Amino acid sequence: MASTGTSSLVLHGRRRAFVRLRDGVVLLEADGLRRRIPVAAIERVDVHGANGRRLTVVLTGDEPVAYHLRCRSAAAVHEFAQAVRRALPVRDADEPRPDGVGPVTEEPLERAAPNRVRLLWWGLGAGMCWCSSCCW
Repeated sequence: MASTGTSSLVLHGRRRAFVRLRDGVVLLEADGLRRRIPVAAIERVDVHGANGRRLTVVLTGDEPVAYHLRCRSAAAVHEFAQAVRRALPVRDADEPRPDGVGPVTEEPLERAAPNRVRLLWWGLGAGMCWCSSCCW
């Protein structure tokens, strides 16, 4: 497995969502947002869901906030979770936890331009649909 200091670990989810661990930051792109989550703001990482294919990142704080990502590969989810757990700071059980939401930055993702090939196929399909409805 690659070192987290020199290269990034990536876990791909559904609908172009992904989460990446690199240099003490978890980068989560999902739901139209890019979130930068410092590892120090993470309380724990859980793996659950159908066959362990869902990753949950829980932030520190009195009212914990959680982010989720579902992946096809349970093995990849477990490997990513272990890498994040190794990067978490060691804390005392009695140590007060700062609010984890504060250091998290969010920015909206720009929508990619429509794929011209996909639009062409869609247009051809719609044209055939219109034609087939009148030709029956």
